[in-house]
Amino acid sequence: MATRKTGGVPSNYAILLAGLFFFPVQIVAMLFSKRRRYEADAWEITHYEMQYRTAAVYFIVQAALFAIGAIALFLMREQRPETMSFRTLWPFLSAVGYLPITWLVVRCVRGLFLSGGKKPLNNPRSYTVWPR
Repeated sequence: MATRKTGGVPSNYAILLAGLFFFPVQIVAMLFSKRRRYEADAWEITHYEMQYRTAAVYFIVQAALFAIGAIALFLMREQRPETMSFRTLWPFLSAVGYLPITWLVVRCVRGLFLSGGKKPLNNPRSYTVWPR
């Protein structure tokens, strides 16, 4: 009789957190959580669902911020007075870029603590910082 290896939930949270420093690693964690959420125990399914949603929303928000920053840099290449207002947008984008990172870290750390006790999340489809 084959036994299934457990312990993938905490390691996937760790991979998501490490992916903040090494970008392609987060894509692997997102694919693992998508695949594993259909073949896991009941408490693991809720965590994999939250991990997948967290990584997907994080990528969408970061891509949008990157696109806005790229457009702003493109428009700032000329020193015309009407484009000088974009210079004030750059520090704002830099500060706003930390919000999705903080959101991801808080969700992953809370998920790590709950997965240590093998407790399921009550609402894994929530996008709040502290899902209940």
